[in-house]
Amino acid sequence: MTFPRYIYLARARIFMIFPLILLFKSSLAIQEITLSQKKLSLILDRQEKFFTIPFSTRKDNEQEMTRNAQEIVASYESYLSQNPDDTNALILFGKFLRKVGQEEHAVEFFIQADKINPKLAVVKQQLANYLVEKGRPIDAFPYYILTIELNPKEAFYHFHLGNFLFLFEKELIENGILNQKSAQSFMHRSFREASMLRPNNFEFQLRYAQSFFDFPQSNKADALNVWKKIEQSFPNRSNIEKDYFRLCRARILLELNRQKDASQLIKAVSSQSLIKAKEALLLKVNQENKTDIQNTEISKEKQSFYESSHRQFIPTDPHLERLRKLTKRLVEEKMLSELKSDAVKARFDSTGQIKIELTNISN
Repeated sequence: MTFPRYIYLARARIFMIFPLILLFKSSLAIQEITLSQKKLSLILDRQEKFFTIPFSTRKDNEQEMTRNAQEIVASYESYLSQNPDDTNALILFGKFLRKVGQEEHAVEFFIQADKINPKLAVVKQQLANYLVEKGRPIDAFPYYILTIELNPKEAFYHFHLGNFLFLFEKELIENGILNQKSAQSFMHRSFREASMLRPNNFEFQLRYAQSFFDFPQSNKADALNVWKKIEQSFPNRSNIEKDYFRLCRARILLELNRQKDASQLIKAVSSQSLIKAKEALLLKVNQENKTDIQNTEISKEKQSFYESSHRQFIPTDPHLERLRKLTKRLVEEKMLSELKSDAVKARFDSTGQIKIELTNISN
């Protein structure tokens, strides 16, 4: 069957126009994405400036700061109303809310992001933090495990898991999740992974070295090598830190029955704040019964028998500090999904701290 020539021409035009339509739609989509990115970038810029304002300025300009805080909240809400499936925006808004002390409101956005994409390690981390803050470390544990399964190359996730295992070892054992050896071994391996992934991070290297004291069955020869490596890799640390490294090495040498080598290191320590630790180790060197030395109750204590001196060198980790404060059980959990709110109000209190309040609608 032969078609008139004009039909062939019409078909030709359609096939020529169709790619142009696709190109046009693609161009619109790219423009829309770019515009969304710009909007989100502007919110982040405003947020960054907001948090870098000096504390004294906050107190002196409480009304202005409150207005700025509310504008950031409103900007996020407006953006998300137009881009409800933007997981980056959901996470960023959730983090903002956590930073201003509104954890229960923040978790709603983390849960929403998790529903859209359940393979985001950062969301699992935030949900785990929330559960810990609600006094539910056992429920939080699987989420910490998921963070390293989803992103095994992120050192911070291993570091945070190590901190969690260290802080909540007792709860994990009591609930039959892990036995003591498994909990300590897992903690030790977590810090090791973090140190291997970030070899130039002093805090990660130090905490890994310290974890040998938290895991009595760890390899002492390996521990000695790790402490030596810290001294070699970070030669510009303060004198008191260097003395602390010497004491840690000395303790390990004593456990390896190398009293002479340990004594030389201990005597090289001069920092006044470590005198008690120095004397404790010298006393141990001078004890004649080595069997009693190894089995004393002191050597079994977690971290070290010179506890105060050791703990002051544990690196400051905001995540760790948060978990420490939350070892006491908090009030019964009330998930935000059970709340109905018609407004989120940001303000500054009399001390200059950022606060966000929820205005709830009664049922």
